[in-house]
Amino acid sequence: MDELEKKYHELLKETETNPDILAFVWCGSRGKSEKFLTQYSDYDACLVLKDESPAELKKKLEAYKSERFEIWPRTLSEFRDHASWGSEKEWDRYNFSHNKAVIDKTGEVQRIIDEKGKLPNEVQREVIEEALDDYINQVYRSAKYWRDGNELVAYFDATESLPPLMTALYALEGRLKPYNKYFEWELKNYPLKLLPWPPDEFVADYKPILEPGD
Repeated sequence: MDELEKKYHELLKETETNPDILAFVWCGSRGKSEKFLTQYSDYDACLVLKDESPAELKKKLEAYKSERFEIWPRTLSEFRDHASWGSEKEWDRYNFSHNKAVIDKTGEVQRIIDEKGKLPNEVQREVIEEALDDYINQVYRSAKYWRDGNELVAYFDATESLPPLMTALYALEGRLKPYNKYFEWELKNYPLKLLPWPPDEFVADYKPILEPGD
C-alpha cells in the first residue's frame, strides 16, 4: 500500500470512529468513476463535520494534505452553502453530479450532494432561455461570416455555439452541462432523454463542428 492509499484508509477510519465527522466524500474524478483514474490522479477528499465540531479537528485533518492528496474539511453548514447557485463557486456544482458519499452517517450529506448535482428548478427556464439565445446568435453570426468568406471568424463562432447548446439541452432536463472531461461519458451513461439521436451519432456530428467549423 502506497502513501496515498495509506492516508485514504486512515481518513476512512477517522471518519468511521470520530463522532464529529459526518461524512467522507470524494471530489473530482474519484467521485464519478474509476474509468477516469490514472497513475497521475490526485486524491481530493471532503470530510463533512458537525457544525459544533472543535476547531482543532479541521487542523488535524488538514495535516493529511500533501502535493497529491487534497483534503477539504468543512462543517455541514459550509458544505451545504458551497457551490450555491449564483455564488462564485457555482461552476463546481457538476462536481457533485452522479456522486455518492463513501460514508454518510446521517443520509443528510447525500441529499445535499444530490441537490447540488442538478440545476435548481427556480432557475431552469432562465438558464434555458439565455443558453438558447446565445446558441442561436452564435450560429447566426457563423453563417453570416461563412457567407462573407471570413472563414476563421466563422469557425470561431461555430465552435463557441456548442457550449451554450449543451447547457440548454441539459437544462431542459434539469441537469448541469458536464465538464469537457466527462462529455462523452455523461452522454453514454446518463443519456439525454430529449436528444433525438443516439449518443454515438450525436458525438460524431458534434466533432465536425469543433474541427472544421462545419
